[in-house]
Amino acid sequence: MRHYPLYKIDEKCLRRLGQGVLKTYNLNKIIGLDTEKGIAKECEDLLALNEDCNAEHFAELRQRRAISDSVPDDDLYAQVVEADDGSLFIVSVCRNDDDETMFEVFSEHPLSEPLLAQLVRYISKVFCWCTPKYICVWPAPGSIPAKQLLSLAGSRAVDSLLAAQDPKLTVDELLCADIALQPFELDKDWPWYERDYTQFLMQHLEMATIVPISEKDDISEAIAAGLCSAAFYRGEPLGMIMAESSYELGFNGLLISDIFITGQFRGQGFASPMQRLYYQQHMQDFEFFFGYIHADNKPSYNNALKQGRELLRQEVYLPAHLFL
Repeated sequence: MRHYPLYKIDEKCLRRLGQGVLKTYNLNKIIGLDTEKGIAKECEDLLALNEDCNAEHFAELRQRRAISDSVPDDDLYAQVVEADDGSLFIVSVCRNDDDETMFEVFSEHPLSEPLLAQLVRYISKVFCWCTPKYICVWPAPGSIPAKQLLSLAGSRAVDSLLAAQDPKLTVDELLCADIALQPFELDKDWPWYERDYTQFLMQHLEMATIVPISEKDDISEAIAAGLCSAAFYRGEPLGMIMAESSYELGFNGLLISDIFITGQFRGQGFASPMQRLYYQQHMQDFEFFFGYIHADNKPSYNNALKQGRELLRQEVYLPAHLFL
């Protein structure tokens, strides 16, 4: 094997990796996919691993991790790795929501356990300045490699991308008459949103990193884009839903980033109609509707399926000690 920093990758190798990443999606039911746009979007996302890679960032990283001056800056970048047979990989160091160190791997071809072990042992010598807790991979959902990797002791599915081009929109007429969707207003709506969300997280401590409360700045951006709504049931705060524009797979898409139901209405079936009414408002502006949901967040995952969304892509954590 050999390696070099991602910023040195050429267009041909980048495209090969973009094609490989595209194959990790479940594309069976996607209509009108422009493959070239999809590959271009994956290539753009891979190059984004170079963001914040500058002298200031590296100086902070060296201080925080006590990295020796003998480690060159080039070894702090995400790395392109070429196997002996010419197969390509990109490996980067990142941290998850629990602030745990991971090696995230993207590959030209599906990953097998033996190949992944060889790759991780090799790259760990390059990334000698850190010790990962997990190896993060994105095997195609339901594929043989995915099943094999998920069968390893301690492995688990994490973020799941669920999407629909034609989401379900039907809402019971009587229920629809009682639910009002209005633009979220920080002065008026933030207090009840923050109060209820904080109370929910206090009652469900395990959800703190799975569904953290949205930041005020993020809500402000969604408001400015016209993509944050407050829902009311007969005048009482029912919940909020917000999203952002995204170009996953090259589509003009709407990425749902927060769906919340207030405590007094939780568990009563309001998540579906609230989401469908939100979709109705934005059907003319977007051609793809999706969102990332943690695999352990079963209520939200199952609710997404009820809206016609299907699993498109899935992140998997593998214990690093299995490969080191």
